[in-house]
Amino acid sequence: MVSGLLVATLSTAAETAYVTDQLRLGVHAASDTSDSPFTNISSGDRVDILEETQYYARVTIPDGREGWVKKNYLLRDKPAVLVVAELEKARYDALSELEALKSSLADREERVSTIEQQIVEREEKALAEQEELIELREERLKLLSKLDAYSFSVPGGLFFASAGASLAAGFLIAWWWFDRRSRSRHGGFRVY
Repeated sequence: MVSGLLVATLSTAAETAYVTDQLRLGVHAASDTSDSPFTNISSGDRVDILEETQYYARVTIPDGREGWVKKNYLLRDKPAVLVVAELEKARYDALSELEALKSSLADREERVSTIEQQIVEREEKALAEQEELIELREERLKLLSKLDAYSFSVPGGLFFASAGASLAAGFLIAWWWFDRRSRSRHGGFRVY
């Protein structure tokens, strides 16, 4: 009955603890660990403390079973092995993220370089088009001044129409004159 009272110093809530570094700790069915351990837990294994006595603690081990272990091998804080492992994982994750960011940055720099090259090409093309536009404007002004110089001259269509009309009129006049002369020689008769 007295040992039952000692065991009755139960914690009402489960508390987390860890097995200390470099240790294999036996888990026993007996509350004083006088029996053979039914399994072992290793350094860094997480256990939940269900109840405690002065020297022993009843715990739930990672596979869900319950048993008794010596309390002085449990720590409330994570052991260095777990802290180092977590730090190494965090470092690895950070390095992985850094590599991904470097890769992303390299891709973005390449895209920026491509865009800058396209901008330079477009600026060169725009400059060439602007120079061509200036040349075309100058040529247009020259052609307009030539057109102004010929604005008082006779248009080509009118010239050819009047030249054709003059030839036709000349031909008719010549035919009429030749016909008149021929009839005056032949007594008023036409001779063909």
